[in-house]
Amino acid sequence: MDIGDRTASPAFDGENGPAGTGPILLAELTSPAFAAVNERLDLVLIPVGAHEQHGPALPVSTDTLSAQVLCGLTATLLRPRVAVAPAIPWGVSWHHLGLPGTISLREETLIAIVEDTIRSLHGYGIERFLIVNTHGGNNAALHLAVERVHRDRGVPIVASVYAYSLIANAAQEMLGPEAIGHGGGDESAVILAIRPDLVDRSTLGSREVNEPVRRVQSIVRAAGGVLPLEQHRTTASGVNGDSSQATADAGTAILGRATSQLRAIAEELMDVDIDTFRR
Repeated sequence: MDIGDRTASPAFDGENGPAGTGPILLAELTSPAFAAVNERLDLVLIPVGAHEQHGPALPVSTDTLSAQVLCGLTATLLRPRVAVAPAIPWGVSWHHLGLPGTISLREETLIAIVEDTIRSLHGYGIERFLIVNTHGGNNAALHLAVERVHRDRGVPIVASVYAYSLIANAAQEMLGPEAIGHGGGDESAVILAIRPDLVDRSTLGSREVNEPVRRVQSIVRAAGGVLPLEQHRTTASGVNGDSSQATADAGTAILGRATSQLRAIAEELMDVDIDTFRR
């Protein structure tokens, strides 16, 4: 997939009117334009990222940029049935506060932001939402948020996917398992593809990691559990993946595969019988 000029900025440059070819971005619409677009919408994507350290090579906005790009590419393919809401650029990142640059929300804060975003848009008649999350620390809060929005607000279809896993799975095939990890080759390749100006290429490479700690965390996670620990105690650099093989071409290919999977999920949510989900 050629992402080309559509990824020249995090918001994707391009027209959002009826004749446009890029994604429909709610943040760029006038109020009357929103009303017109809303008549054809079947699904709104909500990118959720984070503002946290990603080591010496990548920007603190890495997760947010990734979420925005995946949503923009998917919405472009599914235009005009799908639109992209403004990204939520902060997440639950307490475990990264030990390294400079991180801003972390409390779980309750992120839940409230998600609930209020969906509640507002649901008030205009939108009934299907897909949260596209690229930061693992957000998962627990987002699981609660979508349950509450459906249960307490009566929004028929609201789902959340951990979209970083789509990126990591694609990257593992192309770059190998050692590339996968926070600030690793998978994320580095994606940012090289969409915002190379934000990457310090001189600091890409492998990083030292506390292997016993990573091993026990992996064992617990493989069993569906969690073993919390501040990131700087696992790796002094904040990075736990090898980015030495990351390239922009690999990032473009990774995004293409991840977008294809996200598109399939979105299409399923748009086509399923909504009455089954009404409360």
